[in-house]
Amino acid sequence: MAKVILTMQYEIDEKKREEFLGTVKELQSHYKANPHISYLVCEQKGKKNAFAEMYIAESEEAYAQFKESEDQAADSISEKLSAYMKNGKAKYTTYIESL
Repeated sequence: MAKVILTMQYEIDEKKREEFLGTVKELQSHYKANPHISYLVCEQKGKKNAFAEMYIAESEEAYAQFKESEDQAADSISEKLSAYMKNGKAKYTTYIESL
């Protein structure tokens, strides 16, 4: 079974860094209860305030179940994160394991 990885890459307003990190912790806590994905946030090495959120599903079925399981709480927290992004923009990429 091929893993699926969804990434969201963006930069945040440096003045809102602490608020952003608090909101990320809130989202991490929310996703700990979701059995379909692993969720992590990484900061780009050498580029402060440039982040990537990663959603990792063990299979395409698990990824589909994750998408179906998204709820209002996750949407609300994600909207908060969008408010910290520079220009409100993120780059989304979905990868499917090939080997």
